[in-house]
Amino acid sequence: MHRILDVATSFAASASRLGGGLRVEAPGARPEQPVQLYEFEGCPYCRKVREVLTALDLEADVRPCPKGGTRFRPEVRERGGKEQFPWLVDPNTGAAMYESEAIIDYRHDRYGRGRPRALRWLSPLNTVSAAVASAARPRGREVRRPRPDQPDALIELYNFEASPYCRKVREALAALDLDYLVRNVAKKSARRPELVARGGKMQVPYLVDPNTGAAMYESDEIVAYLRATYGEISATRP
Repeated sequence: MHRILDVATSFAASASRLGGGLRVEAPGARPEQPVQLYEFEGCPYCRKVREVLTALDLEADVRPCPKGGTRFRPEVRERGGKEQFPWLVDPNTGAAMYESEAIIDYRHDRYGRGRPRALRWLSPLNTVSAAVASAARPRGREVRRPRPDQPDALIELYNFEASPYCRKVREALAALDLDYLVRNVAKKSARRPELVARGGKMQVPYLVDPNTGAAMYESDEIVAYLRATYGEISATRP
């Protein structure tokens, strides 16, 4: 995709959500371990859940399940009984659940201050808006030739859901069937000083790969790095 069109469609997806996933709102108790989220980038129901991760300032072990994925889709079917997304597993409580609305309620009740009643009433409209965003940006739904040798340690991504540049990186991670630790740093996040200390400035996305020691800003550079490091090995490459 041409870079200008690439950025424009990602901005369109963010704009259609009217600020969803932009700032932290009413976080509560902090989990000892990151929750595990099985999802894929182009799914509107998954989008709603990722926005709540941002709003509650939560980290998550994201396990992409795009169409054709061979790493985590079978795991969801085996552990949960069906391939349906999103699927949440909370190692802190043993909870595991499908259905975006159930996951959102659980997150607010467990790690927030309860879900506002108005947001429950508006959930159908929220779903429609998420579907519009997915239509504007339908990428991240299928695997694109990942290497068979996956990294041992989780890649870390400093991110917030509304950023159009972070979306490009998440799409690349999903396309390569790579799981990663998302560290949300939306407006008012308590994690922002951590990012500045590690990278030198408050800018997203910021990727840290403990498998190679690489650390970088700039979405295009990150996407190129991921494809070169974890994409299919070309037959012409030595």
